[in-house]
Amino acid sequence: MCLAALVYFSALAVLVPLNLLHGRRRKRALLWGTDPIISNKYWSLAMREVGWESRTLMATYYGAINRREDFDLYFEDLVRGLRPAFLARGLAPIVAHLYITFHAAVVHIPLSGGALGKTPIWRLEAFLYRLANVRTVLLPYGADAFLYSQIADPTVRHALMLSYPEAGRREDKVARRVRYWVRNGDVLVVGFTPDGIGRWEVAPGNKVCIDVSLWISKTAYSDADGQNGPVKVLHVPNHRGVKGTEYLFSVVEQLRKEGLDIELVLAEKMPNDKVRELMKEADILADQFLLPGYGLAAIEGMTMGLPVMSNLHNETYTRIFRRHSFLDECPILSTTPENLLDNLRVLVGDSDLRRALGRAGREYVEKYHSYTAAQYLFGSIYRKLLDGEDVDLLNLFHPLTSSYNRQRPRVQHPLIENRLAPRPTSRC
Repeated sequence: MCLAALVYFSALAVLVPLNLLHGRRRKRALLWGTDPIISNKYWSLAMREVGWESRTLMATYYGAINRREDFDLYFEDLVRGLRPAFLARGLAPIVAHLYITFHAAVVHIPLSGGALGKTPIWRLEAFLYRLANVRTVLLPYGADAFLYSQIADPTVRHALMLSYPEAGRREDKVARRVRYWVRNGDVLVVGFTPDGIGRWEVAPGNKVCIDVSLWISKTAYSDADGQNGPVKVLHVPNHRGVKGTEYLFSVVEQLRKEGLDIELVLAEKMPNDKVRELMKEADILADQFLLPGYGLAAIEGMTMGLPVMSNLHNETYTRIFRRHSFLDECPILSTTPENLLDNLRVLVGDSDLRRALGRAGREYVEKYHSYTAAQYLFGSIYRKLLDGEDVDLLNLFHPLTSSYNRQRPRVQHPLIENRLAPRPTSRC
């Protein structure tokens, strides 16, 4: 470790003048990395579609759920041919950083940092970007930002510990980087759980986008109601604990005992294209019941025209996005372990409701999670960062004032704040 630190600090003699030199170049390229979160691929492609030079640069990729070709460049590509191998591995983050500063006007990174984030000189990364005239957009995704002791709801903390117990032990390390980038980053874009993040410029709730053209929505919906035929429920748990998978198993078993014909399909740690095939045949997507919000699987399910169940109950995490973003247009049926039985029973038995929520879901994704939405989000950020325009980023998706929200019709669905309206009771 001491030798590695010595090497990295010695590299500063090269990094500082080179970053200064790079800062004099006129650049308009975008770089995304360096943790292999698949959203980087979609964001980069979205901006490329409207003319930006944009590419992804990753330290590695997650083989269980991604493919190598999902990303444009890897650290190892930049040091290929360098020998011995241990020297190439050691120098790869430095070379990757120089690649970013040579090419990028804006680098998009998590709160764990960019190419230098896992090196002994991580505290100098923001300074070096400033020397090179590279602006930083921070995009927290979860593990880079969760400070367990700062999470307002202990049930959320417990859910995270079910799948990521080691993160609590390294909270100090995470906290140092969060504080560093909160202080030094140019723009922070936060999601549903901003606990411990002291500032942000944009708060959409969920900032993920996908290529909606790859996910073809249902045109025909099953009329099955569990009595006249089976209803297929799809669940995609890369980590069962944090999703609340055991509650779904229990509820499905209980409904089967009531006589309902439910087929539970589990898509666990599968590549994206295989999940897409399973969604074509599903009737309902059961996403997550413990963590607040909704993730990529829910967005993909809505794009396919599926009704989606996910936890949007917790006011601590949702009210801000109803008042200041687009959550009230979301047709996800808010589901927790406590109401999972009732909600699933209703969806299984009501094919018309499944159809209404599924069609609204597709509209919602096209409006707020498509390439068009990402182009509006990041284009607005660049207008402020690179062109100096007076852009109100905090209210970018405000339901009353956002020109983007109002340029398309409001997404209509039968839910009230993501919950079922009270059903009339019969009177004798």
